[in-house]
Amino acid sequence: METITLDREAAHLKDSLMPRDTALLYYGFWFSPERRMQQALIDESQKSVTGRVRLKLYKGNVTCVGRESPHSLYDTRVVTFEDDQGAYDQVDAAGFIKLNALRLRLGAMVGRKGGML
Repeated sequence: METITLDREAAHLKDSLMPRDTALLYYGFWFSPERRMQQALIDESQKSVTGRVRLKLYKGNVTCVGRESPHSLYDTRVVTFEDDQGAYDQVDAAGFIKLNALRLRLGAMVGRKGGML
């Protein structure tokens, strides 16, 4: 359900907290300030995570065959590169690619292998 209701960065943040949260629980820090702070963030992330999931059960396997949510970020009008009502302009891709490659170009300029600074 999270994959259709959380945006990518919110999902990455929540996922990055899970190992720390697990460790806090394992070591018995349920009532610690840091665990309560993390729980507040996790609770906030889950406010829009609601809906229905359809599963297929077969010989010990579980497969998700459908999801729907009133808070779904998936929009069929935007998921196409064709007629998306202006949501995506292919010209933007060149700038996006150039910006994301900046760290690699800078690293190459200073002679670092792999572009690492």
